[in-house]
Amino acid sequence: MFDFIQTNQNAFKVVLLVVFSISLVILSILAYKYESRSKGNGEKIKKMVTLSILAAISVVLYLFIKFPMNLILPFIPGFLDVQFSNLPVYIGGFMFGPISGTIITIIRLLVKLPSSTTAGVGELADFLIGFATVLISSMIYHHHKTKKGAIIALFSIVISWTVTAIIINWSFILAFYMHLYGFDAIFGMLTTIPGITPDNYMGYYILFAVIPFNLILSSLVSIITFVTYKRLSIIYRDIHISKV
Repeated sequence: MFDFIQTNQNAFKVVLLVVFSISLVILSILAYKYESRSKGNGEKIKKMVTLSILAAISVVLYLFIKFPMNLILPFIPGFLDVQFSNLPVYIGGFMFGPISGTIITIIRLLVKLPSSTTAGVGELADFLIGFATVLISSMIYHHHKTKKGAIIALFSIVISWTVTAIIINWSFILAFYMHLYGFDAIFGMLTTIPGITPDNYMGYYILFAVIPFNLILSSLVSIITFVTYKRLSIIYRDIHISKV
């Protein structure tokens, strides 16, 4: 089976990307069903201001608050940074709904693109991860607004985040950078992974870098979301804006 996939990997990548894209479209359509509806101009203004603040925080976290994972796990390639820009995305999604969370990811993408150091691919990857995870987790939480529902929603973030990262890295991200900068340059960055060779680099990169990195990062973000969301939602609820 593995040999068959290796032989036909281009076809598998196309099919996988098509299925992934269709899934995101279906999730986007379903998300409208679960989006919270604000009542009155005061609530709409409060929601808009809060989303703007969350988007700004997401951009700041994306640009300035980060560190390489290999400070913790030396075998992880140095270009994989720990950053918490999805934290405001999930808080916004839990407060208002999946579409609101998606808006934050779009704003973050548009702000970061002009100064991209990854030819836009790194930003696209972060957007796809944020997009897929906030749709799924927010719909789960808004369907079951309980502590148990929140835990299930946060657990879904870890799973959907890691699965999305595997799909996009295997499908196009690593291949794009190898084409852009050359195989030897990118492979040289992967040599921190024990046992990696030019023949097995993709499998080793996914297994020993992509999966542990994204499991750890998504778990950290989920835990922080769990700790901070309720407190922030109480603060939001206590803010009153007069109706115009």
